[in-house]
Parts: sequence; structure tokens; C-alpha cells
Amino acid sequence: MSNHLTQHRIAAALAAATQPEGETPWHLLLTKPPTTHADVRMAIARRRDQDLRYLSDKDEPTILAEASRAEIIQDLARRDGYLTALAAAEHILSTTPVLPTNVDVRLAEWDSGPHLVINFHKDPAAVRQFAAHFNTGVSERAHADGAVRVETIGVTDSGVRFEAYTLTDAPVPAVAQ
Repeated sequence: MSNHLTQHRIAAALAAATQPEGETPWHLLLTKPPTTHADVRMAIARRRDQDLRYLSDKDEPTILAEASRAEIIQDLARRDGYLTALAAAEHILSTTPVLPTNVDVRLAEWDSGPHLVINFHKDPAAVRQFAAHFNTGVSERAHADGAVRVETIGVTDSGVRFEAYTLTDAPVPAVAQ
């Protein structure tokens, strides 16, 4: 996933936000705003963990300010992830030969990027046609209650992961006569 976090965007977001009372003013912090997932998570963790506070050699108002600033940056990155995924979903929907029943955007963690989950309701042929269009393989595996999950997994040109799937009833065994 491309990272659109620039110092200019971060500065604009901080300027628009209200800083909590009791913190060192953001513009007086000696550290630059974090732009990586690890640095953002560390600033937030430092606020919660007494041992990390002690090791940081920073005063309480500075630790709190760095954490609140990091939360704003984390929200910017997550917003970017959602927008990237929505653009990828738009491309998929505008080019696929078969329309899905549902498209979900998922973004669990900032650094793992967005993920599209595309569902075709009880239509394995649609999953196969979708996979052929996007040059991805199809697999089948057992699912709960004897159902079969037919799926394809891939990555868009913009780097967004996707899985398209359907659940079908398990094949009915032939009855001996």
C-alpha cells in the first residue's frame, strides 16, 4: 500500500485538531511526527506502559503529546488505506464480467494494508469467471456444515489484496440402487 503521509499532510491534520490539555504543545516537540507504523505504535504504547515511559527519558506532558499526535497520524494512514481499497474496488467493479453480491473493505492493521472481500452468493461459476478475468487461480475447500468454499485470491495493480469467494452446498452423494 502506498503511504501518502507527508509532513505537510500531518501538519495540516494537527493544525485542524484540538490538542488535549496538559500536553506539551505539538509545535514545541523536539521529535518529528512519526510516519511508520512501528513509530506510531511505539508512541502510543509509551503512554500506556510505565516501563516504556521510564526508558524514554521524556517527561509526562511530552509522552502524552507524542501519543496524541501519533493517534492522529494513525487515523490518516488508516483513512489512506480505506481510500486505496475503495479505489481498487471501483476498478474491480468497473472491469469484472460478473457482479458480486457483496464487497467488503477490511483494514485490520495499518501496515498490512487494506483487503477486499468479494462474495458471489452460491455462484461458483461467477468466482471462476472472476478469477479468469483477473488471472488468479481457483481453489475449493471444505467449509462448515459440509459446505464447499470456492475462492480466488489476488492483488490489484495498486497493491490491494482481494479474495473472491462463494459457499455452495456440499455435493449430494450418489445413492446406490
